[in-house]
This record gives sequence, structure tokens and C-alpha cells, in this order.
Amino acid sequence: MRSAILFAFILAFAGRALALNIVIGGSVGNVSATDFLAVQDTKLNADCQSQCQPATQAIQACNDDDACLCDTATVAAVVACQQCMFTDIIHDNRKMPDPRAGSAPALSAYAAACLASPANVTVPATSLALTLPSNWDGPSALPLNLGETIVAVAAGAVLGVGSIVILCTM
Repeated sequence: MRSAILFAFILAFAGRALALNIVIGGSVGNVSATDFLAVQDTKLNADCQSQCQPATQAIQACNDDDACLCDTATVAAVVACQQCMFTDIIHDNRKMPDPRAGSAPALSAYAAACLASPANVTVPATSLALTLPSNWDGPSALPLNLGETIVAVAAGAVLGVGSIVILCTM
């Protein structure tokens, strides 16, 4: 009886060791597939609940089966969740709270874990791409018009010449 319990215990942990192990840089390190979308940010979790819940359910339904975790449908659900987090972070104009949140490198790490797993599944890079939101205006410069440019150059010239005059008369 004891040997059967011990054998079951060893099998349970052996299955955990063979599960998909995702290596993410930064403070996160190695995470399992079940923890991949467990971002510690309440706002992101609330805003992206409808997109992330199907991905979390798909990962849990796979039950540590590498072929299932790297399946096209599961990967698409994970990418949809990451896309929502990415869009939300850009919309709020804030830093990424977690290296797993809305992160293309995290998705690349997921694909690398799929390739390194015993299932040896290659996830196409095109299915991992995150896209910018359609309303993103991007980094923009605030150019001066001709009148503002003349005033700015004149003010700079007056300050520069005044500084040289002060230094020369000391």
C-alpha cells in the first residue's frame, strides 16, 4: 500500500517536472503554463477578463499536456489575452506592471518552451505578433510653427549673448 502511494506521489511530481516550463527574463524567471497569464495587476485582470478567461480555461483544460498547450487554438487564446493587456497598457500610458503582461518577449518565450518541450511544436512567429491599437497616435513631436520658431531663436540668442557679456565683464 505504501509503495503504491509513493509511486503515485513520484508520478505526480514527475508529470509536473515535464510540464511546459516558460523562461521569462526579469524578476519572473521560470513559470509554468498555468501561471503564464497570472499577472499581478488588478486593473489589467479586470479590463481583460473576457479575453483572458478563455485562455486560462484552455490552459487549465490541457492539464499540462504540452501538445495541447502548444495547439493553435490555445496559442490563439493566449495571444488574444496578451493583445488585450498590451492594448490596455498603451491606452493607460503606463509601464508594463509585469514582464508577462502584454509582452511580445513573453510570447516568444512561450513559443520557445513549446519548441523545447517533448511535443516539439513550432509555433509560427506570425501567430504570436501583437499589433498596435488603431487609435494609437504614437510618439509624436510637437513642432513649432514659423512665428514660434523665430521667437524661440531670438530668446535663445538674447540669453546667449547676455551670458557672454556678463562673463566678459566680470
